[in-house]
Amino acid sequence: MSVLQELTAGIENQMREVWRHLHRNPELSMKEYHTADYIEELLRESVTDGRIKRVGKTGIWVELAGKAPAAGTETIFALRGDMDALPIQEENDLPYKSAVPGVMHACGHDVHTAALLGAVKVLQHYLDRIPGKLWFFFQPGEETLSGALTFLEDPDIDFGKLSGIAGVHVAGDLDAGKVRLKEGPVLASADLIKIRVTGQDGHAAYPHNTRDPIVAAAHLIVELQTLVSREVNPLDSAVLSLGLIRGGTKDNIIARDVYIEGTLRTLDKEVRTSLQDSIRRVSRGVALALRVSIDVEIENGALPLINDSGMVKIAVNGLEKTFGAGNVVFAKYPRMGGEDFSYFTDKVPGVFIFIGAKTQGGKSVIGHTVEFYTDPQSVKSGILAFCSFALEAFGIDP
Repeated sequence: MSVLQELTAGIENQMREVWRHLHRNPELSMKEYHTADYIEELLRESVTDGRIKRVGKTGIWVELAGKAPAAGTETIFALRGDMDALPIQEENDLPYKSAVPGVMHACGHDVHTAALLGAVKVLQHYLDRIPGKLWFFFQPGEETLSGALTFLEDPDIDFGKLSGIAGVHVAGDLDAGKVRLKEGPVLASADLIKIRVTGQDGHAAYPHNTRDPIVAAAHLIVELQTLVSREVNPLDSAVLSLGLIRGGTKDNIIARDVYIEGTLRTLDKEVRTSLQDSIRRVSRGVALALRVSIDVEIENGALPLINDSGMVKIAVNGLEKTFGAGNVVFAKYPRMGGEDFSYFTDKVPGVFIFIGAKTQGGKSVIGHTVEFYTDPQSVKSGILAFCSFALEAFGIDP
């Protein structure tokens, strides 16, 4: 057993209790007041020589300075864990299930937070050997794709100084004790599409005196669904899903307005821009053809998340030393979910690592569902993943 594994084993039970506390007391995005207070209190008890600073109202930044002599420019690596929950009523029968009605940790952010706290504790034992600094980002608001921006906007955090950054996320389809990663595109951008179709309302018996927005909306939806299949290179990836349509008040009234909402997801910035332009172009065409007005609002969400090849190499080397080569697996394809960790990797070379959360022999579980769970071993895996990357980045044997 390595020193890293021994140190992690020594705090594993304590970090599991932190995880259970967070799971029992979930908080929604940008409202993680109790969570931030709780984590900051634990940090101030354990960080004897470092900087702890609030970022916004609920984010926390920790800086640990290594004491080994540095050769040349100062090197800084960052580790990030998110901590917000979701508006879901938990239906698991767990002794530590959510005590907050209608709110639960259904995406594993409680694990990420406990693991990052554990990494702070463990990595302090290596400061005499670290020739640089470590930053730890306890981030709020990932589910609303806004929390990362609070760190980017903080005037005290200079991302230009960072050499690299790593984040972790639980994977409900991967056995606990294993980790997974991929070079290049990992997760997609996620943009919100809002469309309002406005026509002329009137009596259903006299449609010639109206301009029907429901018919126009139907045409628009069909046309929009051809964009990915006919304007995107088949070797690229994109998903345009329209999940909401609302219009009309009664069966014999031609409506005045129809509202449509959906999401656009891509793995490439140029594809993203092209499709956004195409959505607007098609909307203008349908509006002209069917004599309605169509207003399109696109709210840019997270960017495509791209794993840097150099950071992936560092992560793989460190993870294989700690987990064993057989427990480090590689994803063949990216996934179309979104993550605001991409705001960091757009500024700094980074790597996003998935840690197994499925109990061996148990069923896979999908995030954002009422039955979501994480195996307790995932807390230890998260600590080891964070620390393995950090130590390998500084060339330190774990």
